Amino acid sequence: MTSHRNHTVVVSLLAMLVSVMALAYPPGVEAQTPDGNRPRPDPGRPDSTNVSVTSGPNGVTVYIRVTEQSPGSVGGPSSNSSVSTASTRSCRLSVHNIGIVLSQSPWYQQERAAHPNHVFGSVFCDDGFSTFVWIPVGTPTDANVQVVFVDGDAVDPVTVALELLNHLPIPDIAIEANPSTGLVALPSWFWVDGYDGSAISSSDALSGVEVDVEIQPLSYRWSFGDGTTAETTSLGQRYPDESDIQHVYEQSSLAAGGAYTITVEVTFAAQYRINGGAWEALGPITRSFSNDYPVQQLQSVIVGQRP
Repeated sequence: MTSHRNHTVVVSLLAMLVSVMALAYPPGVEAQTPDGNRPRPDPGRPDSTNVSVTSGPNGVTVYIRVTEQSPGSVGGPSSNSSVSTASTRSCRLSVHNIGIVLSQSPWYQQERAAHPNHVFGSVFCDDGFSTFVWIPVGTPTDANVQVVFVDGDAVDPVTVALELLNHLPIPDIAIEANPSTGLVALPSWFWVDGYDGSAISSSDALSGVEVDVEIQPLSYRWSFGDGTTAETTSLGQRYPDESDIQHVYEQSSLAAGGAYTITVEVTFAAQYRINGGAWEALGPITRSFSNDYPVQQLQSVIVGQRP
């Protein structure tokens, strides 16, 4: 029993030692190898000074500026393009528990001072790629993580704009109706709650390049669940005002599973600008929002006269 306990303690101590050694070396330097070789730079793994993290309601984007590439890695030193790995990599963020060795190192003290309101962590991808990052406080580490490489000091504004577009804080629109349960042959009024049709924007700055992105609604395509659609530029009007988005149902929703699915598909015009310059167009984007709406059939009841 004592021998087994001692073996467990030794294994635990070795695991702790490996963890400390992994954090003791700054990004861009590998720990000493088992054959006794000295630590060496890893040109395929950018250090945290070349990494920035942004987050939005749709996930997290990690921007990495790569000045040197190891064989087989993304991009090349002579390229000025940006490559998004979101479609080929599955990545995740992790926050590190800082040990005594790392917390007292000059590298960590300098980097911590340069990244206020950040925590030290790393990004790991399923293809083996990993790098250290400073993560802004409040970033959801369990969110969808996308990695974007930017070769050298160049920044592709269009790539940044598209990433911002993907993470824009588009509100979760709710579809409301009056009456709350529709009646066959009587008009139902619909409107949107949670969004007033105003422009939505976001911005980011990398390597001295500031990119602004803005979207504005172009049209709203309403589908009322019974095969009828309407395309408008209106969000409708909240009850008790009479909404201009109206529909009359000819049948109850019983055959549709008890409720019709009401959908509004919003098409936004998108644009971006660089360093406060002229706006340039991006491709439009579309978002859909749905809600269930029951419709009932009025039943006539004949009441007999008393004798």
